[in-house]
Amino acid sequence: MNHKLPRVALAIAGLLLFALTILRAVESWSNDSHLDHVAGIWVAHAIDLTHGTFYRPATGPYGYGVTRYFPLFFCLHALAIKLFGGWRATGYALSTASIVLLLAAVYYLLLRIRASRWLALAGCLAVLAGSSVQGALLTIREDAMAAMLNAWGVAFCAGEDSSPRRLHYAAALFALAFAVKETTIFGVATVCLAFLLSNRTRSALRLLKLTSIGYGLILAGIYFGSGGRAFEVFRLTAATGVGLHSLLLSPSTFVSVMRLDGDLGETILLGLAAASLLTAGTRNVRRIPPLLFLCTLAVTVVIFSSEGIDDNHLIDLHVAAVVLLVDWALRTDLPEFAISASTIACFIVCLALVADAEQGSPDTEPNRAQLEQVVHAIGTVERPILAETPLLPILAGQQPYLLDPFSFRVMVEKKPSLAEPMWQMLRERRFAAVVLLHDPHSDEGREFYASTHFGVEFAERLDRDYELAAIPGRKYLYLPRVQSLTKQGPNDLIGHPAGASTRQK
Repeated sequence: MNHKLPRVALAIAGLLLFALTILRAVESWSNDSHLDHVAGIWVAHAIDLTHGTFYRPATGPYGYGVTRYFPLFFCLHALAIKLFGGWRATGYALSTASIVLLLAAVYYLLLRIRASRWLALAGCLAVLAGSSVQGALLTIREDAMAAMLNAWGVAFCAGEDSSPRRLHYAAALFALAFAVKETTIFGVATVCLAFLLSNRTRSALRLLKLTSIGYGLILAGIYFGSGGRAFEVFRLTAATGVGLHSLLLSPSTFVSVMRLDGDLGETILLGLAAASLLTAGTRNVRRIPPLLFLCTLAVTVVIFSSEGIDDNHLIDLHVAAVVLLVDWALRTDLPEFAISASTIACFIVCLALVADAEQGSPDTEPNRAQLEQVVHAIGTVERPILAETPLLPILAGQQPYLLDPFSFRVMVEKKPSLAEPMWQMLRERRFAAVVLLHDPHSDEGREFYASTHFGVEFAERLDRDYELAAIPGRKYLYLPRVQSLTKQGPNDLIGHPAGASTRQK
C-alpha cells in the first residue's frame, strides 16, 4: 500500500497538470497572449520564406532583416503554411508537436538509463511542470524543438549500446538541433565526454566526426541558400554584449531571471539536481546524466552573459536537471523519493497556475485584440508601418519593414551607417505610422529604447517628424506630423488623415 500511494498521487498530479496546461493553451492561443515581438520575428521569417526570401539582407528595399536565429524552425513553419495555410494555427501546432515529442524523448531517455515506467512518467511530468516548457507551448518559437531534438540525440546514445546505427541517428539529431538553435551543442559534448571517460574513444570520435559533418552541411546550406546574407547578419548581431565582465556576472543574471520570472518548477528541480550532484562520487559524474547537467549548465551560463536573454533558455537545463534527479534516485535506490518530488513539484505548479488564473493570468492578455485595435486605428494605408513587433504589420497585410528592433540597435552600434535608411524614412515621413510597445518619454521607456530596442537616436528622430496620435490597445501610435493639422486633437489623426498625409508626401 505504501508503494502505491506515491503513484496514485503522481497520477492525480499529472492529470491535474495536463488539464490546467490544456486550459492554459486554449486560453492563451485564443488571445495570442504569449506572442511577443520575438515570436513575431519567427513568424515573419516563415512568411518571408513562403514568398521566396530566405534571410533578408541587413538592410535593403524591403527594410531590415537583422536577426540572430538559425533556420530549421521557421523553414518547417513556412512549409506548414504552404501546406495548410495560415501562420497562427500552423505555428501553434509546431510548438505543440515539439513539446509532445520532447516529453516522449525524456521518457525514452529515462527508460534507457533503466528507470521504471512510473519513474520515467514522473520525469516527464516534472519536465512539463517547468515554466520554460509551459511557455514554449504557448508561443511560436524554436526552444522546444531544439530541446526535443537534443534530448532524442542523447537518448539514442544512452545505455551500453553505441552501435554505428545509433550513432548515425544521434549525429543527425544533434545536427538538426543545431540547425534550430545554434547554442544547442551540449548534447553532443555530453555524449562524447561520456564515451571518452568510459574508454569508448572510437565511438566518441565517430560521433564527433558525423556531427561535425552535419554542422558543416547546415552552415553551408545557410550560406548558399541565403547568398551569404545570413552570415553578414550573424556577424553584426552575434554574441551581443559578451565579455569577461558579463561572463563573470552571468551566474547572478541567471539567478535573477529565474527569481523575477517566478520559475517554480525549474527552481525546485534545479535545487534537487544540484544537491544530488554534490553527493555523487567522481566515478558517477562520468556518466551521461551528470555530464548532461554540467555541460548544459556551462552553456546556459555563457548564454546568460549575452544581452536580451530570458527564461526560455532554461528549458534545456530544466530537462537535464530532471534526468539527473531520476538518475540519482536510481543510484541511491530511492525511486519513490523521485516520484514524490516530481508529484510535489507538479502540485506546487498547479497551485501557482490556479492562483494566477484568479488574480488575472497573463494567458488572458488580449494581445490579438489589442493589435487589431491598432490596425483599425491606422486604417488602410499603402505606405509601410514601422512597428516594434512584426506581428502588427503582418496583421495589417504588410511585409514587416523591421524584423527585430533589438538586433537593429546592436547592428547600428557596430556600424552606424546602416541606420541611415530608417532615419531617412522617418525624416521623409514615409512610414504611415510608427507603433511602439512602451512610452518612449517615460523614464523606463527612454532607458529601454536607448539600451535595448532601436538605440539612442531613435526617440529623438521620431519626435522630429512624428507625434503621438493615440494609445489604442495599450500600444503607442505615432503618425506623421502634418502642418495643416497641428491644431487638431491627436485622435483626429487616426485612420483617414494618416492615409491622406502619406499620399501627399
